[in-house]
Amino acid sequence: MSEKEISSKEYYGFIAPRPTVCVSTIDEEGNANIAPYSFVTPVAFDPPLLAISSGLEKDTLLNARDMEGFVVVPLTESWMKKGIETEVSLPREKSEFEEVGLTEKKAEKIGPYHVKEAPVNIECEYWDEFHGEDHSLLIGKVVHISADERAIKNGRINLEELGSICHVKGEEFSVVKEAEKVERE
Repeated sequence: MSEKEISSKEYYGFIAPRPTVCVSTIDEEGNANIAPYSFVTPVAFDPPLLAISSGLEKDTLLNARDMEGFVVVPLTESWMKKGIETEVSLPREKSEFEEVGLTEKKAEKIGPYHVKEAPVNIECEYWDEFHGEDHSLLIGKVVHISADERAIKNGRINLEELGSICHVKGEEFSVVKEAEKVERE
């Protein structure tokens, strides 16, 4: 078998597919912002921490820091297209919600909005951030989860019914609708 040389900068295409979420924030004037992310992961159970890798000067990072919170919204098949379309370049005071036709819904414990069309919304308080050369790792403490009953199966997202969206690379995404049990000791 022959091996092909691959640039180390292309590593993320081989850690795929990655769960894709939208992150909702608000700025100091109350303007809503939402954007898709696939560099996202749980990082701890106690306290429950979740991390997103964001560009250094992205509205999401600035708003989450300034307003001390954000909402993580797992992308599912029913609103996949609109969720991905939130990756649009708009002036800071313009709302991607409005631009792509998503509906803002008041959150339970923090300022930023839920996505009404989404079956699951995870509210996070700003916890910390760590900076790299071109991205920051934004960490939030999960303080509330809202989920439609149909979105829950065995204490997790009902991917079989909803179709969890994952990013492969570039314009490629996958819809995951199957889970396989593997017994572990």
